[in-house]
Amino acid sequence: MKLSERDAERFWTKVDRSGDCWLWTAALTAAGYGSFRLGGRARPASYAHRLAYEIAGGEIPEGHHIDHRCHNRRCVRPEHLRAVTPSQNNQNYAGARSDSGSGARGVSRRGGKWQVVVKRNGKRHYGGAYVALDDADAAARALRNRLFTHNERDRV
Repeated sequence: MKLSERDAERFWTKVDRSGDCWLWTAALTAAGYGSFRLGGRARPASYAHRLAYEIAGGEIPEGHHIDHRCHNRRCVRPEHLRAVTPSQNNQNYAGARSDSGSGARGVSRRGGKWQVVVKRNGKRHYGGAYVALDDADAAARALRNRLFTHNERDRV
């Protein structure tokens, strides 16, 4: 979507650039993403992070998402954004996905041990069972690094 120069100027007035992440200060969606009105109404194409990516000169290929490398949904800093496939976007997911109680992504309690299971493309990959949660978390992180190409959080 091409923004007018006036809309682009109005867009950047709603951004706090004081930190590493440039935070959207205006309306947010229920999921916590910035929302910018074009033509008088908000719509999915007007998510603030998508517009920031396009204003900076990025083209969003059809069917692609804009991934926040920083994992901050309010961030609109173009350097923190990238166009990815839905699968790649899921690989960079930041948090634990279940109510396993572990607080670690891909780790759940089973049979008195912490079990590691990482899903990719609908297939479950078993990473072992561990007595210590820290060991299971490290094993899950290593398994994700082996299976995924876009999980920058695990590579830090």
